[in-house]
Amino acid sequence: LVTVTATDADEGMNGHVKYSFQKISDRESELFHVDPETGEISLKGELDFEEITSHELEVQARDGGELFDTAEVSITVTDVNDNVPEISVRSALSAISEDVPLGTVVALLHVQDRDSGANGEVRCSLNGGLPFRLRSSQRSYYSVVTSRELDREAVSEYNVTVRAADGGSPALWSSAVLSLRVLDVNDNAPVFSEERYSARLAENNAAGALVLTVRATDADWGQNARVRYRVLEGRVRGAPLSSYVSVQAETGALYALRSFDYEEVRELALWVRAEDGGAPALSSNVSVRLVIVDENDNAPQVLYPPAAAQPAKGLGAGAGALAVWSGVELSPRWAAPGSLASVSLTRWLVVAVAAVSCLFVAFLLLLLALRVRRWRRSQLLAASSGALRGVPATHFVGIDGVRAFLHSYSHEVSLTADSRKGQLRLSGGSCCDTLPARPPPDEPAPLLGEDPDS
Repeated sequence: LVTVTATDADEGMNGHVKYSFQKISDRESELFHVDPETGEISLKGELDFEEITSHELEVQARDGGELFDTAEVSITVTDVNDNVPEISVRSALSAISEDVPLGTVVALLHVQDRDSGANGEVRCSLNGGLPFRLRSSQRSYYSVVTSRELDREAVSEYNVTVRAADGGSPALWSSAVLSLRVLDVNDNAPVFSEERYSARLAENNAAGALVLTVRATDADWGQNARVRYRVLEGRVRGAPLSSYVSVQAETGALYALRSFDYEEVRELALWVRAEDGGAPALSSNVSVRLVIVDENDNAPQVLYPPAAAQPAKGLGAGAGALAVWSGVELSPRWAAPGSLASVSLTRWLVVAVAAVSCLFVAFLLLLLALRVRRWRRSQLLAASSGALRGVPATHFVGIDGVRAFLHSYSHEVSLTADSRKGQLRLSGGSCCDTLPARPPPDEPAPLLGEDPDS
């Protein structure tokens, strides 16, 4: 490190100088050594700027005549970047709820570097992509806070790495890892695997038969993800729905509690609710449609006449049987034997439709008959007007400018009942004079189709 030199004007032993430390601490005696002959001061140990930045040494030069002199040696230690930043976790959470507000403190850190100057300047950072950030609270204190909303269903645990680097060249750095577990909150309702369920069940099934199984899952964890099922109440034919079907609370299996009859119940529509175990509990519903399938389990039944009906008196066996069976009607499956009134409404509806149809047909026939009658009358009038064309002009006489028949004619018209045939007969011998005879005029005027030139 340094060499001290002392001179002595004496000769011989009196001029021989030896060097030593006069005042020195134990720590410095472990670090420094002085050569007694040359006065060279050297290091025995390693200096640490962070412990002692300077040393004050007193060196003594003594000759053989016990005369001495002292000198002070000052040694200044220069800092080098030999210390990594130190991260100490003063407080930290091991678990945090997923619904904490933004800015919640997760950990409190203290960071320091024993070096000085740029070597002691520390910069801290977190690994990227995490919903956390560092916030400086004091010169060497930092807090880790939440920067985004947490979602346990997406990430249930975080390992947050805090990295501290100094400003030395080359820079030294250190890191600390914070393990953080996200606690679940009941923020997800159960979700059914299907939007709606349907099943077909044959009638006359056994009571307790499995119909179908509904299934719902919950994205939460633990008790919040435990799903239980139940059937929402309703009524079927006046009876509670729970008397028809039930669902197993743990598995979601839907069972038929009774034997179904297609003639009574053809379809069941119900709702199943899935509810989790959170507080408060969340739930969702799904519709279930149960269709009862018909089977050929009913024979035709005679409604009328009743089974106790006897043949009419005075009729033979065959005629009696004919009288009994001439009015047989078959009932629907749900009608009781002999209860004709149960289907009276349907029968009267049929009768009403038939009566209206008959009236309509009768109206059409009447309209057709009227048209035929008018047509026949027009035909008869046309025929009778044609027969008058051959009457001679002398059979007419003029009275005050009006001409009339000189003879009267008799017509016989006959029609058959079905209006398809008719007969017209003119009787020639039945004509008679209606006016007294008078001499014909000199030049009678032509009348009714007579040609003037004839």
